[in-house]
Amino acid sequence: MLGFLRWSLPLALMAIALVVEWAEHLAEDEPISPYFLGEIVIFAAVGPIAVWFTLGWVTRLVAAYQVTDEALRDVNRDLEIIVAERTLHLREASVQLETANADLARANQELRQLDRMKSEFVSLVSHQLRAPLTTVNGALELVAQDADALPSSSQRTLRILVQETERLSRLIQTILDVSRLEAGRLKLHLGPVALEPLLAHVATATLGAGPERWGVEAAPDAPPAWADEQLLAEVVRNLLENAARYSPPGQPIDIRVEVHADQLEVRVADHGPGVPQHEQARIFQSFHRVGDIDREVAGYGLGLYFAERLIRAQHGTIGVESPLRPGGAEPGSCFWFRLPIAQGGPDEDDDARWFDDPAEATG
Repeated sequence: MLGFLRWSLPLALMAIALVVEWAEHLAEDEPISPYFLGEIVIFAAVGPIAVWFTLGWVTRLVAAYQVTDEALRDVNRDLEIIVAERTLHLREASVQLETANADLARANQELRQLDRMKSEFVSLVSHQLRAPLTTVNGALELVAQDADALPSSSQRTLRILVQETERLSRLIQTILDVSRLEAGRLKLHLGPVALEPLLAHVATATLGAGPERWGVEAAPDAPPAWADEQLLAEVVRNLLENAARYSPPGQPIDIRVEVHADQLEVRVADHGPGVPQHEQARIFQSFHRVGDIDREVAGYGLGLYFAERLIRAQHGTIGVESPLRPGGAEPGSCFWFRLPIAQGGPDEDDDARWFDDPAEATG
């Protein structure tokens, strides 16, 4: 349509201009003058040519608009298809996510139930073991009262039985404590605890009274720690037993108390084979034993795990440094833990509470 109009309109204008000019000038017998020729050029030539060019430009604009409009329609159709596909994918992903969340919720519930059943089973078995073990311990105590009348071999056997029953009793108690801790039923009684007498008492009970076997070094003005005295003693006993288990006979175990800003640090150093660097990140995991070193040493892999959980429950941190003496035959290790100073400890409203989660305790 525009192509036809582009040619027809200028021609029509040219014809109209010629007719009008002819009617005005030549029909009245006026001579052909420059003025007449000028009007003919302007109205019958220049004007139609200008219209022809203008319509050509408009035609090109309309063609470009049509091409652009068609391209936009194609893009919109493609976008609509993409949006529909993405919406469908999102709906499918949403359904899959809801299904996955439901599966995770069921799995989490099952894991919680299994964990609860495990804790109840461990607690039940431990309690069932404690009853006959208490009877055995009582019988051994009665026999030990007349141990002097027994032959030397029987006395040696009796001592072994007493030691093993004590070790079994401690193991059962540790398992019970770990079970209570993991189940969130371990109650804390936080308060000021003087570290030096506690360390000396636990070291005497664990390592014996000989000062050549252990030593406690503490600053004379060291303040008390903010902790649960009974659970803290259990932590120290586990660390001392671990140090004694790996140290050669006759080698001392060094215990030191240091003050760091608003915390107290207790360090237990031994002369054992040390802890390899790649094992230090896992040594506080439950039932973890250190490679070939632990195969020669009796243990269950619960002591350090229990100590770490108890320290975290008391707002503290625990770690290991090894080797202490690089290059030596007995490089040794130093297990340390830090606890808040009593003056800077948590609010005293926390002095009796249930420990539910170690992360919450350190939060």
